[in-house]
Amino acid sequence: MTIKEQAKCILYDHGLLEELGRYGTPHIVGSYRMDMMAWNDLDIDIENENMSLDKLYRLSQFVIDKFHPIWYEAKEEINSEHKTVWFQGFEAFIGNELWNVDLWFFDKDTIKLAEEYCDKIVIQVKKSPELKEQIIRLKKELIAHKLYSFDQYTSIDVYHAVLNQHITDIENFLTDYVRA
Repeated sequence: MTIKEQAKCILYDHGLLEELGRYGTPHIVGSYRMDMMAWNDLDIDIENENMSLDKLYRLSQFVIDKFHPIWYEAKEEINSEHKTVWFQGFEAFIGNELWNVDLWFFDKDTIKLAEEYCDKIVIQVKKSPELKEQIIRLKKELIAHKLYSFDQYTSIDVYHAVLNQHITDIENFLTDYVRA
């Protein structure tokens, strides 16, 4: 089973998308949306017009009961644009494999920007299909070197390196990559 097929099981068979629909409209973004998954990671943005801490607590209970996470975080915060956002992230063994799931509750405009970003990358990759494999390979190389995380290098760095700086391997990435 591919990573994306496993992700579909989490979303549909385990009922994650259905449950998220109780709190707002979920939008799958990131590598799943772009079909460039390199590791067990799901990113879902949910429209937050009616979100509250009480709802976050209810969703927390679902996540804990359903997935038995080994790491879990949920919080409400004010972002740099002075908007209230909610985050829920967890890691859990699902089907004997460790998965990371990030759930962000944003306004529609923020989600639209994320979707447009993903769709722009997909368009670029469709023009040159070899870019997809280069992106996935570079992500996997960064993971193998333990350099792929929110506080080191992220997918955004990889997309920028491959699509804009024509960097396709870890050696050149580490010596030549310039963050946007």
